[in-house]
Amino acid sequence: MNGANRRAGFLPVNVYTKVALSIIRLAAFGFIIFSVSLCAGDLFLYLSPRHVPLPPVLLSLKCLPLLFGLALLWKSRAVAVHLTKDLD
Repeated sequence: MNGANRRAGFLPVNVYTKVALSIIRLAAFGFIIFSVSLCAGDLFLYLSPRHVPLPPVLLSLKCLPLLFGLALLWKSRAVAVHLTKDLD
């Protein structure tokens, strides 16, 4: 069974890396949810019958946590391995 996991691309991971990976992914999802909740009000105002215009600078600032969360989610494995490389 161990050989099959190695061929499938799974690497052996210690406990510290698993915990760090879970916390980093939780923080990334937190940033994504935070950004979506910031932009939800503007989206509802934009789709309302009054059609309130959205300032592009303010909207881009509200999307920064989304971009940070997506980047953190994408690189979570590398960050977790980097943080726990000395704990073995």
